[in-house]
Amino acid sequence: MVKRLHTRRRRYIPVGTERNRQRRLKTFTDESKAKAYAEKLKLEKYKIVKAKFGLSKKYKIILE
Repeated sequence: MVKRLHTRRRRYIPVGTERNRQRRLKTFTDESKAKAYAEKLKLEKYKIVKAKFGLSKKYKIILE
């Protein structure tokens, strides 16, 4: 049986916001993995660039 959420706590959790986070972009550790993924999706015009957040050493795919 599922434990019931306390009424006072329910007031602070609006309905429909159980998963309240931004979508993260798909990143890859190597350029070769990013290229293989793009070819798997059959993308024609794309560019592989280094992700610019924090101390990231990952790559992301940008559509042109």
